[in-house]
Amino acid sequence: MMASRKFYVILISSLIGLSIHASEVIQIDVRPILTGRAVTTVTDGKLVPWTKGVDGGGRADGYMTVAASIVNGETNANALPDDGCFKAAASHPFVQLNFNNADGKGSQTRSIEGAGGFTFSVPGKQYQRMMVFVTSAEGPSHLHFKLTYADGAFEQTEILLPDYYNEPSAGDTNIFSLAANLAKWDSTGRMRERSHHHIHGVDLHPDAHKELLSVQVAKTAPGYFVFWGATGVTAN
Repeated sequence: MMASRKFYVILISSLIGLSIHASEVIQIDVRPILTGRAVTTVTDGKLVPWTKGVDGGGRADGYMTVAASIVNGETNANALPDDGCFKAAASHPFVQLNFNNADGKGSQTRSIEGAGGFTFSVPGKQYQRMMVFVTSAEGPSHLHFKLTYADGAFEQTEILLPDYYNEPSAGDTNIFSLAANLAKWDSTGRMRERSHHHIHGVDLHPDAHKELLSVQVAKTAPGYFVFWGATGVTAN
């Protein structure tokens, strides 16, 4: 009896230890700061066109979901997933962005034409990774990130985000591709190019020993910038 009770206590302690130390993937709720729709979706069989696209100052071209591209007449387009979800890969965990075919009204992205910036809050936790998903068109965008922690400390990082036509440089530990070789469509629904376009991820490398509270994003004037979302991985 004593032996079995001892085993039970050890088992519960082990499970508690696992729950404390297991990392968690968190899809950051950035909806309060989103302002545009860069992806054409399909609701009740009808296209809901993008309104603020990925280049031309948001007026030239945008993306489509797979289902939207099929309704549009393309049967094998390099389009975005219908639910906005991206399976875990070597460079990133599971990611969910803010577009899907079930939502034909909500904002999906936030764009900056010229210089500007914004801030979003994150659940107050210690993170080993904090990733933002972004694109730059009309050339690269010079980005400035400020990470603010609960103890009042902050870190600042400068990133040169490549044009969304280009892959990240080989061996780059800050930038990766979340989605690659995407097609793009103009405001009339005509496919402009069949491939080559990316949604990039930027890993901000937060201090895993500090509780992160917010991320500030700013850019200088050159480049047209689109912010898609953020995903964090908590510290072990």
